[in-house]
Amino acid sequence: SFDAEHTDTALERYVPFVMATAEQLQRRERVLRIFMNEVRSWHGFNHHHPATFDTIAMEPDLKKSIVDDLDRFLKRKEYYRRIGKAWKRGYLLHGPPGTGKSSLVAAMANYLRFNLYDLDLSEVRVNAALQRLLISMPNKSILVIEDIDCCFDANPREAHKITTAALDQAEDFDFSSSDSDDAVGAPPRARRAGDLQQQKLTLSGLLNFIDGLWSTSGEERVIVFTTNYKERLDPALLRPGRMDMHVYMGYCGWEAFKTLAHNYFLVGDHPLFPEIRQLLAGVEVTPAEVSEMLLRSEDADAALRGLVEFLRERTRRRARQEAAIDDNQVVAEKGNAA
Repeated sequence: SFDAEHTDTALERYVPFVMATAEQLQRRERVLRIFMNEVRSWHGFNHHHPATFDTIAMEPDLKKSIVDDLDRFLKRKEYYRRIGKAWKRGYLLHGPPGTGKSSLVAAMANYLRFNLYDLDLSEVRVNAALQRLLISMPNKSILVIEDIDCCFDANPREAHKITTAALDQAEDFDFSSSDSDDAVGAPPRARRAGDLQQQKLTLSGLLNFIDGLWSTSGEERVIVFTTNYKERLDPALLRPGRMDMHVYMGYCGWEAFKTLAHNYFLVGDHPLFPEIRQLLAGVEVTPAEVSEMLLRSEDADAALRGLVEFLRERTRRRARQEAAIDDNQVVAEKGNAA
């Protein structure tokens, strides 16, 4: 207990500090789980992915900016409440395949000690099913939708097809109250089909959960979209304020390579490092490709020699491709001149 003189100080400073410390300890001891959706419900498994911000291969400045952003997000509950916004944060991870997007998601989960909810939209046929899944997510969780560019058909004719699977999934939802003229007097399944045209899974349905009225159904949530092709995304996904942070996961640079070398061999320097640095500056290889080469031997010398030869071959291949392009341009120019 505190005397009257120090009670206010205890309530304002000490008690919040103790509560925050207890929450941090609880998070550290939490067994993380990853959940996947099957039609209308989530099924979870223990999550033991080893990725951390210390082990993922990316540029240090970018890594620090993500960690700082996550830290700031965790501390701003009252700020979000004061400005009238849902306490959530959205990240768009984009870049070529093999650049570590999935590993970054795992590192974020391990850092925050949040469970992962890996949403497969191919299992979701109608907006009502999506709403049910997302509302059932608890606070302190990460929603992940990978390859978001592949999730919504850009072909209007294909997008409006009503499949048997979609109708079956809609059985749990009540469309009988529809006042559509087309639905009057129609058989039940035909009436459901007419209603399902307007209830089917849409990008707008997903976006409404991200930053519309449904976004306030939970708090302290992180939403992550990944894509290999940012240019294919609907502009609605890219508008300012929708995804808070766009993170480009690029090819393997020097700093990313040093992280991998330390991960695999606990080395911070090696006689082959200068050549590797020079070769990496001239070719496009992913961290996954570099990792594959380093995994081929437990001996650092042998693995790094193999990587050097791999990078040399990539350099030669790039030179041949550029030469072929130049030759084709010369032929085309001669043809135009003739």
